[in-house]
Formats: sequence, structure tokens, C-alpha cells
Amino acid sequence: MGEPARKLYTDPTEDRILPWNGRSYFTLNRISDGRMTQKAYNLNQIEFVLSHIHSERDTYMAQGFFSKPSRRALFVETLTHAYVDIDCYKTAYFAEWMTLDQKAHAILAYCDDNLIPQPSAIISSGRGIYLKWYWDRPIPREAVGRAVAINKHLVSLFSPMGADPACVDVSRILRVVGTLNTKNSQHVALLHQSEVDGRARTYCFDNFADEVLPYRLEQIREWRQAQKERYEAKGKTILLARERARAEASHRKGFNKMDWCWKVVEDLRTLADIRYGGMVHYCDQSGDMAGPDMFAHIGASMLGHVVSPAQLWPEIQTWASLILPASYVNNRQNLLAHSSTLLKKVREQARLSDAEKRENEKAGNSRKGAYRYRTETIINRLAITTDEMKKLSCLIDKNEKRHRDRIKTLASRREAGAMERVQWLAEHDTNRTKPWGNLGISRATYYRRMKACSS
Repeated sequence: MGEPARKLYTDPTEDRILPWNGRSYFTLNRISDGRMTQKAYNLNQIEFVLSHIHSERDTYMAQGFFSKPSRRALFVETLTHAYVDIDCYKTAYFAEWMTLDQKAHAILAYCDDNLIPQPSAIISSGRGIYLKWYWDRPIPREAVGRAVAINKHLVSLFSPMGADPACVDVSRILRVVGTLNTKNSQHVALLHQSEVDGRARTYCFDNFADEVLPYRLEQIREWRQAQKERYEAKGKTILLARERARAEASHRKGFNKMDWCWKVVEDLRTLADIRYGGMVHYCDQSGDMAGPDMFAHIGASMLGHVVSPAQLWPEIQTWASLILPASYVNNRQNLLAHSSTLLKKVREQARLSDAEKRENEKAGNSRKGAYRYRTETIINRLAITTDEMKKLSCLIDKNEKRHRDRIKTLASRREAGAMERVQWLAEHDTNRTKPWGNLGISRATYYRRMKACSS
């Protein structure tokens, strides 16, 4: 993902690699007199700020770095690690007599037994435990969807230990090492750090995602078979032979919903810039087809799959303010009214237990959360043209996909040393070189002699 990051700034609390761009921001949240306040700082202040934090106060830090002094997922610029928050006091997995060090060793043993990459750092939050996996370089905002998917799956892996399912969003805040947890008067402390050559262990983001994310060909086949059975039960037919053959022939990972949803949100911003110069216009003649209503509904629906329910409405407002008119965003009869059903569905889904979610999945009712749309549906509703698709990442039709695949294949062949067709013809096409002329014989005689030599 680009050149390795230059470590110009250091985090005195954690041995992780930070972005080198000093224009980024990080935020600290503090609790004083029962009230939480938040302040943003430039990244080039991180060493000084973290070294001078009041150690006897509840202090939290955002886990991402932002392009603006605002802790919103829409402004995330880079991420440096994956994380899990284990509420070990809420589960019977850890015995009451276990010390923090014993809990840390139990977590490492659990990782080994379940083939989970060992955390780069295990941190006591005072009451619970944080697990963090550091990346070998900061990842860009384009990877936010996949990063959330990794956090969610890590939470599911550590669910027997009491992993907090809400601690997955990229704007999450966690306590700072060295500060006080006033709930039990314990300080946040580093319990264990996995090291390689004297430095904290880091992971390649793409390799880590490929190893950890749970999609396997067997699962893909099961999902598609279940989908086929549901369609047939409703009296519909669905052709899955081509998709099944493609899955069997491919070694790639399966579809990642959160990664795709985040890319749709990014594409909507790009489309607004291409079509309207950044701010979507009211479209009286075409109705809501490509106006604020449709952009708002699709964008909010995609955010519903990536952002936590508690932060969804503020994130929708922030996202909408970037591409929709202020008169639309601030009018309760517009943005809020068109998002109310989505917010209700997401809250209802969040309240379901894991067992209820599994039952809904088996019954084919997993769509009861945020809205889902196919790529083709979004393209049609927004009337995206072929020229516009050339500048988008995932809102593209089959023709544009084939075109990009051809370009990618050609590039791969060139890297492998394959000869261009024009060059090959220039060297091997006898109709152009006409070697029979140099030999003073006819074309028919030349090929007759070549055939006799080969036999």
C-alpha cells in the first residue's frame, strides 16, 4: 500500500508506527467532574502531549488519525492497528483469583490454540483488557471497510472472553497507557508486548486480513446454496452455476460487505464532485433519481453497515454535510425523516443477541438491519454513466469490470516478461517478413520445405 511510512513521530505509550504526515490530527477525551470533553491536536504534537498527560485523570485517545480536527469516521485519514476490548469482568472465562499477568498468558495461549496471530500488545484498561495488532505501515482511508471487518471478526474470535462487540468502529476511543481508571482506581498498563528484534511485532495489513477474515470457498458454496433454496421456496429461480464455477476456480477471498459499503460511500463523494462540483443539486425535473434524497438514502444505508449504531446518526450528518445542501441536511423533514427508518432498523438489529442473529441468518432474515442494495441497483438509481464509472472504484458495470480486468491482465503479463502482440508479429509473422523473398523462392515452396523439415 505505497511506500513504507517514515516514523517522524513516536507514541511514548505504544511502540507502533505512526503516519509521517504532520497535518493529521488525533483526539483526546478527558473526564473531569463527571463530564467528558474532547480536544484535537496535530500529529506533530503527539510526543509532547502524551508525555504530559495528567496520570490521575480518565483519558481516552481515538484509535485513528483524522484529516480534520473532528473524530468522525468520514474524516479518518489513516489507521495504525486493529483492536479488541475484552470486558473480562463480565465473563466466567477468567477466574477471579487470576492476576493480570496470568490473564495475559491465558490470552496468548488462547491465540496459539485457535491459530490467531498473537497481539502486538496486551494492555490492562484498569478493569478490562485491550488487545492490539500493529500494522507495519499506516493504512489509508480506502481500507476502512476492511479494517472494520477485521475488528468485527476478531471480536467474534474472542467472544468467549467477553470481547465488546461495540468496539469495532474506526472512531473508537480507548484509554491511554499510564492514565487512571477512576472506576476502580487502577492505572492503564502495558501487560505484554510481542517483540521481533527488540521492537513490537507488526503485521502486513493485507496478509493479516487474508489470514484472519473467515471467508472460505466452502462457506461461499453453503451461502449460495442457501440463497438458491430460499429463492426456490419463494417460487423464483436463480442461476448460480456460473458463480459457483467461478468460486471453485478462484483462490481469492470472498466478498467483504463492509469493505464494499465503505467504497460505495467514497464513490458517492467522487460522483458528487464529478457531476455537481462537490454539492449535489436539487433535481426538479428528474425527481429524486439523482438528487439529495437518493444520495442521502444510499449513503446512509451504506454507513449503517460500517458505523456503530450509537454513532450512526452523527456520522450520517457529517457525511451528508460534505455533499448535500445545508438546507437539506438541517431540515428535519429531509435528512432525518429519510433516515429515521434506517436508524430504527439498525437499533433493532443491534439489540439482538448473537443467538437471535444466527437464527435470523438461518431463516434468511439477515436483511432486517441496514438496507442492502446491489451495485446494479445503485447505478440505475443514480443514473451513473459509463464516463463517470471510469473514475469510480466499485460502482461500475460488467463492461467496465471486464475492461479493468483486461488492463490488469496485460500488466501482469508484461511483468512476467510476456511479449507484446505487435512485437511478436513483427518477429514471427512470415507474411510481413517474407523470408522466401530473401531465399529467391516462392511462398508455396518455402512452406513446403518448412513442412518437410519439421516432419
